[in-house]
Amino acid sequence: MIDMHTDWHNRGRYLRGALLVLGITALAGCVGVKLTAEGAQVRQTTDAEARASCTIVGKVTSSIPSKTLNRLAPNKVQEQLIVMARNEAPAFGGNAVAPAGPITEGTQEFNVLRCP
Repeated sequence: MIDMHTDWHNRGRYLRGALLVLGITALAGCVGVKLTAEGAQVRQTTDAEARASCTIVGKVTSSIPSKTLNRLAPNKVQEQLIVMARNEAPAFGGNAVAPAGPITEGTQEFNVLRCP
């Protein structure tokens, strides 16, 4: 004979576990882009500093989807765009990034630089 109390208790435990996993996944989606180990070796610089001592080795475009863009504060948008650019720079042999223009609708271009 099936003990209904135990059966419902087990179902509740599985449901709570599933909800916990869904909650953690949802929160992880809100955290944003993480700086990779390679991206951590890339610095952000200004355009003026870049022109003085660096060589442009490429260009990257960072973009945040509109559904995410609407949930972020403006300073967080800038921060996320920079992190994306820094993460991409090593693929070009760059060790620095500098904004190449303003943020437009969640998108910004960056020069990838090789600096001394």
